[in-house]
Amino acid sequence: MKNELAERETPRQKEFSFYNIFWIYIAGGVIGCILETIWCCFVFGEYSSRSSNLFFPISVVWGLGAVIFTLVLKGNLDSSPGLIFLKGYIMGGMFEFTCGFLCEKFFDVTFWDYSALPFSLGRYVNLLFCCFWGLAALVWCKKVYPLIRKILMEKTRKSSRVLTQLFAVFMLVTTLMSGAALFRMNERSQNLPAQNGFERYLDQHYSDEVLQRCFPKMKPADLVIPPDTQPVVSAQKQAP
Repeated sequence: MKNELAERETPRQKEFSFYNIFWIYIAGGVIGCILETIWCCFVFGEYSSRSSNLFFPISVVWGLGAVIFTLVLKGNLDSSPGLIFLKGYIMGGMFEFTCGFLCEKFFDVTFWDYSALPFSLGRYVNLLFCCFWGLAALVWCKKVYPLIRKILMEKTRKSSRVLTQLFAVFMLVTTLMSGAALFRMNERSQNLPAQNGFERYLDQHYSDEVLQRCFPKMKPADLVIPPDTQPVVSAQKQAP
């Protein structure tokens, strides 16, 4: 029955199936994590993790950004570079604000803060840094996604789909685990004691010191960076 359904899938349904969207998320998240780490090493002269996951090197922001670019810009792959850049610029800024706002509300921390930089709209959006989103959208649509699509549209074996499902479970569990560790850290900052064995496990194995090492640019949400702080400090970003 599954084979018959697979055969009936149209190319468009296959292109945007769970299997393909998942690997687009992984590819975008890993590539973004690596590039941001290299960029920060080059610009700021130091290494710090840009991963959002305690167990796997991936940026949730860049992964979800790749999925959004793919779904929203799927009809613009052959559009002019200027139009793709503009859409990526706008969507990237809105998306980055949403991610920063949610991290602040759910975990009471910030992973980046542009407020001390010129051309910033609050903490989480900088008009100059949005150019990176526009450029990322352009490179993704013109170079990266066509290559990934070509690979993913090839006939996949049953074993590869099973491995995808297993890896998807791994990513789901580790993402939830990372989020739970951050949420528990927020509770500890409010002096709330552990209520069960799982929370005691988090306190023992994922203390504030451990999480700070994993997310070195993470800061309490109520920490305000003074306007005269050097831009190099406030511009460093840890993707959630």
